[in-house]
Amino acid sequence: MVKHESIKIKVATIFTVLCALMAFVSVFPQIIFSLYLSNKYNVDTANASTVGIIGGADGPTAIFLSGQISHSFTAIFVLLTILGSLYLVINKYKEKHN
Repeated sequence: MVKHESIKIKVATIFTVLCALMAFVSVFPQIIFSLYLSNKYNVDTANASTVGIIGGADGPTAIFLSGQISHSFTAIFVLLTILGSLYLVINKYKEKHN
């Protein structure tokens, strides 16, 4: 039973770290990169988006749309990170007091 709990904690730790990385990756370009571009080029990047057409003569053409990452994406990963952290802290507390 102890081995099963150890595996659960390892999986929860990995999941929490991955969620924290995803939250950071979704926030970093949205805030830091737009601040950098607005200061360097003196451009308002709040409503900016890009449309690019990628393709060639031998294959299908894809339309690439870039814009802001949805705030719900970031909120979900932040919430999962908080829940994972709480789970790990509660398990650590239970280990110490048993």
